[in-house]
Amino acid sequence: MRDPTTGKRRRKWHSFAGSRREAQAECRRLLYELDTGTYTEAVKDTLADFLDRWLDDVRTRVTPKTHERYAQIARKNVVPLLGAIPIVKLKPEQISAAYASALTNGRRSGEGGLSPTDRQGHAHADQERFIAGEGLEADSP
Repeated sequence: MRDPTTGKRRRKWHSFAGSRREAQAECRRLLYELDTGTYTEAVKDTLADFLDRWLDDVRTRVTPKTHERYAQIARKNVVPLLGAIPIVKLKPEQISAAYASALTNGRRSGEGGLSPTDRQGHAHADQERFIAGEGLEADSP
């Protein structure tokens, strides 16, 4: 693995708990990912950090009104529920549970679930993200 700024070789250490054979299999998997270009380094950023970077990045690709809506959904609905979770520890079940919770009692006043407009906004943002091929990957802006 090379450092993108200096071009020098970087060493990366991975700790592993298990048998020697399992460690060798994990090493082969990591080397395969490096060779195929699918390896991504684990980062300790939280979902809130990721969303801030993503909102800055997407600002130039959408209209100001769309960006405002994305920011509103992220800051008012997503970050309070999932923002403190590190990206590498975020599981699909946590996202589904947070979304289900928001649908039933997601209003900040605590009275009722998300409005139809908010539901539509969440669904639209999800669709756009998956159509564009953007996911919650650690190396995404």
